[in-house]
Amino acid sequence: MDALIQLLVACEKLLRKVGENFWAEKLLQILKESSSSLDKDLIEEIISFYGGMGSFNDLIISHHNDHVVKEKNENRLNNELAKLRNEIYQEAVRLRRV
Repeated sequence: MDALIQLLVACEKLLRKVGENFWAEKLLQILKESSSSLDKDLIEEIISFYGGMGSFNDLIISHHNDHVVKEKNENRLNNELAKLRNEIYQEAVRLRRV
């Protein structure tokens, strides 16, 4: 559970850094509601971020999306975001099974 919380915190910080407030706020809400532990409903909510149009998976960090980022840094930041998204999803799915 601690691993998932740490991943959520890291991802929320990354999103704030580039000015992606919509998804940063969603992650912050989960963190506020968790109070150091995530119940099954919060884990299901996290997993629900990963499906359909406009989902968390669709997010691309880009100056074209009004993010505060230099074009030369977009690839690195998107790779970091993809890694965090994948780890968050994998950990949430693992915890759902427990």
